Amino acid sequence: MKTIIAATDFTSSSINSVHYAADMAEALNAKLVLLNVVQVPLVASEIPIPESVIDDMVSMADQDLDKLGEKIAIRSKGKMDISTKVVIGTVAGQIKEASDLYHPFAIVMGIKAGKSMERILLGSNALFAIKDNPYPVLIIPENTRFSGIHKIGLACDLQDITGTIPFHLLHEWVTVFNSTLDIIHFSKHDHDLRSPDVGEAISLQNHLNKLKPSFHFLTGENLTERLNEYVKDQHLDLLVVIPKKHGLLSLFDKKYSGNIIVNNKSAMLAVHVS
Repeated sequence: MKTIIAATDFTSSSINSVHYAADMAEALNAKLVLLNVVQVPLVASEIPIPESVIDDMVSMADQDLDKLGEKIAIRSKGKMDISTKVVIGTVAGQIKEASDLYHPFAIVMGIKAGKSMERILLGSNALFAIKDNPYPVLIIPENTRFSGIHKIGLACDLQDITGTIPFHLLHEWVTVFNSTLDIIHFSKHDHDLRSPDVGEAISLQNHLNKLKPSFHFLTGENLTERLNEYVKDQHLDLLVVIPKKHGLLSLFDKKYSGNIIVNNKSAMLAVHVS
C-alpha cells in the first residue's frame, strides 16, 4: 500500500493541502499520515522553555490533529487508513525522519499566494523540505483541489538527463493517474537550443517513449513568468521539477526557485534522482 504524508501547521493553506492529500490517497487507496511539527521557539536568553509549556503545545497539537483526522475519516466514510503524528523539531528535519520511516509515495505541503508572512514561512519550509528530502515533495497552492492528475509537465533543461531525470517516478505517476506528459525546455533565446540539447532531447524521448511525451520549447528573459503562463494556458494538473545545487533548475537561481514555488498555480512535484 502506498503512503502519503500530509504536513500541516493548521493554517488555511496547509489544511487545503491536507484535503488534497486525502482525496489523492482515497483515489489511490493509499494510507494517509497527518504530520504536525511542533517548533519550539528559539530564545536569546539563557532561560529554557519550561517542559510544561512544551507538553501543552504537543497536547494541543495532538487534539487538533485528531479532530482533523476525524473529519477526513467522515468524508471518506471510514474507508481510508489514516494515522496522526505530532513531533517536536524543525519542519524539514522531522519531515525527513517521517519519510525515512514511511517511505512515502509523496510528502504533501501547502503554499499560500501573496506577500503575507504565512507565505514567507511556508515558502521557506517547502524549500527546505525539497532541498533535504530524497522523497517526492508535492506542493499544493492555496485553493487547489484534487480532481485527478490528467496532465503532467516536466520542466527540463536538457542537461545530463540520464543523471538527473527521475524516469521511474515519471513512469509511475503517469501510469497511476493515466496522465499525458509534456516535456518543457527553457532557453532565453531561440538560438540557445544547441546540438547537445537536441541530442539530450532525443535521448529523453527514447527513455520515455512508452509514455508518448510531447516536447515544448519556451523562450524569454523571464523564464519563471513563462513557465507559470505555460502551466496556466495548458491547464497542467502537475508540474514536475528537478532540484539541483543552485536551484530547482540550473536556469533558475535560489531567488527564482522560491518564486516558482509561491507563484505556481498547479500542484508542483519536486523530486531528486536517487
